[in-house]
Amino acid sequence: MRGAILALGAIVALAAAGEGRAAPRIVSLDQCADQYVLALAPRDQIVGLSKRARNADSYLRTDAAGLPERRATLESILGSRATIAVTYWAGDARLPAALARRGVSVIQIGEATDFAGVRADVRQVAAGLGQRAAGESLIAAMDAKLA
Repeated sequence: MRGAILALGAIVALAAAGEGRAAPRIVSLDQCADQYVLALAPRDQIVGLSKRARNADSYLRTDAAGLPERRATLESILGSRATIAVTYWAGDARLPAALARRGVSVIQIGEATDFAGVRADVRQVAAGLGQRAAGESLIAAMDAKLA
């Protein structure tokens, strides 16, 4: 009986520990970052995309339907309670540092000039979002198209 109670206590403790980790709340600050977020993040974790997410020149614009758009301002992002912000170019050069000071993790996408750079950017964003498998899948699909 005592063993069963200890086992049950361990299960309850593990469940409680898992509940303490909330899913990330992801916001994209610009149209380039929108593409990474839409391709890699679970939809239910996206709390905001840029105001250009649905523009005609946004590759994943149809995937953006129904998701909130946010201005790339400190107030808007903090108001969304985002825990991760993804950016390539957010306009205000001070914004990423201001977000980081307030506890928002910032993923700064690099300047890719070749496919190796694109792969590195996908891996960086995927890792930051906790979506490494999705990143590798996206890279494999890209490589298959290139082949």
